[in-house]
Amino acid sequence: MFVLAGVMCGASSALAQIPTTKPYGSLMVIREVVPVERPWLPRLGDVVAPPLLTPILPAQTAVRPAPRGLLPSLYIGDVALQALDAHSTFRALNAGHAEGNPLMGWAADHPLALVSMKAAATATTIYVAEKIRRKHPRRAVLFMVGINAASALIVMHNYRTVK
Repeated sequence: MFVLAGVMCGASSALAQIPTTKPYGSLMVIREVVPVERPWLPRLGDVVAPPLLTPILPAQTAVRPAPRGLLPSLYIGDVALQALDAHSTFRALNAGHAEGNPLMGWAADHPLALVSMKAAATATTIYVAEKIRRKHPRRAVLFMVGINAASALIVMHNYRTVK
């Protein structure tokens, strides 16, 4: 068992020492020619030999998808929170308070502009989450949870201010 571990450790360190001028040359390992059957090739003989240099690719890890239905429900939550944010902002403005966000200050005087900005922010958030979901579904869920948590804190602050 110790001999096998020693051989494996020695082989991996020898692989790192292969000099090359090709960018991915260190990913190539010289193998001995072993007859291999390839059913998709026309049979000229019994076997076809593999090439001398075979690329070693990193193991493909399966991307585990996010739990079903979680992202759409987070999207709906984001839409609801943005609507509550617009409502609470209008209530705070009617109570005599000022908009605290300098980027939205100009839109506070124009309700249609405020609602349009909230809709654009929601659409952009969902678009970005979908882009993330393609490669990293769990990260997309975490992204949406963070966005929804921040929006919930803003809505809570707005409603507390109006009390």
